[in-house]
Amino acid sequence: MAGDVELPWGTMPTVVVELAKVLAAKAAAASSHAQKIKWPTEPGDIQDQLRLAIGDAHKITKAGTDLRALLSAYAHRFHSPRPVISDLARAQDTSSQGFIRRYSAETVDAVSSLVSEAPDVNLILDAFPSVSMADLRGLGGTLAAAVERLNAEGQHGRRRRPARSADL
Repeated sequence: MAGDVELPWGTMPTVVVELAKVLAAKAAAASSHAQKIKWPTEPGDIQDQLRLAIGDAHKITKAGTDLRALLSAYAHRFHSPRPVISDLARAQDTSSQGFIRRYSAETVDAVSSLVSEAPDVNLILDAFPSVSMADLRGLGGTLAAAVERLNAEGQHGRRRRPARSADL
């Protein structure tokens, strides 16, 4: 699917930039929430604080994983000129081979769909589990129109497959 999309040299599609910002904001919001958790100074039950902190950590990781996959797939498979993979790998503390495993074929298909004239909302939701229909609607353009079509058909962003094991 990546070969079907031609993007102008040296540009990054607005929809990719905006989705990256949404994912970064999700991670930042969870991090901010985690920083504000009130931990008792005296011995006592901290179950609620632990639950909140673990939930926030999960949201941070999930959004961060989605952000890394989005940007890695875009950089490696779509951007022209192609960035130096070893530089991108070093930024992630991995090898070039490890960098390629930072995203899947499903991620590549989702990025291709994201920048196409007819985006597949469910494909995008499947590839980026931390993203919601409301997030996609907020990106505007053909993506918002595709979300509205699904809503009009009575579909509300049902995922086509179970969550990936990294999300469990």
